[in-house]
Amino acid sequence: MPYLVAAERLGWPRRRWWHVLTVFFGEVQTRLRYDLEPETPTATCHLQVRDNHNALCGYPWEALVLVPGQPPWGELAQWLRCDGCEDMSHRQL
Repeated sequence: MPYLVAAERLGWPRRRWWHVLTVFFGEVQTRLRYDLEPETPTATCHLQVRDNHNALCGYPWEALVLVPGQPPWGELAQWLRCDGCEDMSHRQL
């Protein structure tokens, strides 16, 4: 079964003057697609059956954005691939 590749975030946020505060308060993701490299997945990627279905691991679809060009799962860097989705995809073959 072909799966859709979706990411928790695409691109990188622009540096702002207040980025110094993230040292003290941490950084919170506020968008799914950022200005720098907006086509590049920069957070965990998941597999979905359809874009309006949760990922195979159960991650909510509302917090995912489809990766442009739909790269093959195996071509994504290992650190980007969700372990749960990887396991579930092998079980469903």
